[in-house]
Formats: sequence, C-alpha cells, structure tokens
Amino acid sequence: MMRENNTPVRLALVTGAAQGIGLATAIELLRDGRKVVLTDLRAPDLQAIPDELRANALAHALDVCDAAGCGALIAELKAAHGGVDILVNNAGVSLKNAAGQSNGILDVSAAEVQTMIDVNVLAMLRLCQLTLPHMQSRRWGRIVNVSSLAGRGKSIVAGPAYMLTKSAVLGLSRSIASEMGEFGITTNCVAPGRILTQMALQAGEEVNRRYAAQIPVKRIGEPQEVGAAISYLCSEAAGFTNGAVIDVNGGFLMA
Repeated sequence: MMRENNTPVRLALVTGAAQGIGLATAIELLRDGRKVVLTDLRAPDLQAIPDELRANALAHALDVCDAAGCGALIAELKAAHGGVDILVNNAGVSLKNAAGQSNGILDVSAAEVQTMIDVNVLAMLRLCQLTLPHMQSRRWGRIVNVSSLAGRGKSIVAGPAYMLTKSAVLGLSRSIASEMGEFGITTNCVAPGRILTQMALQAGEEVNRRYAAQIPVKRIGEPQEVGAAISYLCSEAAGFTNGAVIDVNGGFLMA
C-alpha cells in the first residue's frame, strides 16, 4: 500500500500503548500516516484515538514477557500486514515498595531486579529479534527504545534496579544500531525525564513539585512531547540518525 506521496504505509507496533507515552506515540505515528498496532497487558481502548485516525489503529493484548504470545502476535501481523516496519519498545515497569518509593541499594532484592530486567530489557530484546528479519528483508526499519533520564545520569526518585535496566536499554540499542544500520534499519532511544504519566504520579504531588523546581523549564513534561521525538526517529527523514539518544527532560540533563 502506498500513500499519495509514493511512500509506503508502514506498520508500527507500540508496546505499553494504553496510556501515557505509548498512547501519545501511537497518535503521533497515526498522524504521520502509519498503521499502528497498540499493545498493552489489556488491549488498549481505541476510543482514546481521535476519530479521524482510528481507522488505521489496531489494538491487541500483549504481555511483553510472554515469549509465545509475542511470537504469535508478530506472526499474525506478518500474515495480515506483511510485517512490522516500526517498533517502539515503550513498555516498562518501576517497582515501588509499600511507601510508594523505589527500594535503595541496601533494600532492593534480586527478585525485584530480575522482574525489571525481564520487562525493561529482555522483553525489548525479544521483540527486536522477532521484528528485525522482516526489516532486513525490506532493507528499511525503525526501532525506538524508551530509556530514561534514570539511565543517562542521576535520578531523584528512581532506584538502582530501574537505573540499571534503563542504562542497559542504551547499550542494547547501540549494539543493534551498529549491526543493523547497513540494512537501512535505524535504532535509537528517547530518554524522558519526569513526564506526567501514571508512573510519575505514583511518587505523589509533592515529589513532582520539588522535581519540577529543579528543571530549567520549571515544569513536568507531557507525554505528547516524548511522542513527537519518537515520531521523528520513526520517520523517513531519520535515516541518518542511528544509535542516538534524544533527551526529553526540560534541560535537567544537558549532554
């Protein structure tokens, strides 16, 4: 299928797309003329998509830690649509203790660390491995992995397990970018700072107020601001942006 400007309609898969950054990203990609598959533990509600964009949106339930489920979905999309051209690995988790805070280095358990590795890193690796063969065959592909300010520098609220996994996302992405660039496949990261999502709201209003005071723009970010950065990295024009990290943090980290 081709659009009026003779560029093909690309199929995008966005994980963790029921709300927040994932949903905002899906909407941006739909506005770009992509066909978008939104996934989450429960199939996202497509009523959250603007009416004029909904025809190109599909919703699927997906546990990114379920290897068989991931394989089945990719196979289904290949049979129905030819394959996934754009992969946005947004699904992630930051576990909190009973006080609603991240466990520090003396309290975090191996089980907690493993859970975050499974969701934040290994699931991402699995979906890349499942989608890359199609991208190689087309000699075109876009992968965007969502890291975090917590993986780029100091973090006010994230604990060691989350920081560890979001740092690992950066290394994984550079590895894929190095190996797959020759096939027309780019792999990049966005590293959001404090964004108004359910994950950020877990910390409470006072924590977010203090956080905002330390950001040069003096506010918390909006999901659509991250979605816009991801949209660029998924674009036809981003073919020479590979192995990069776009920091969306209001200037909290300047690198």
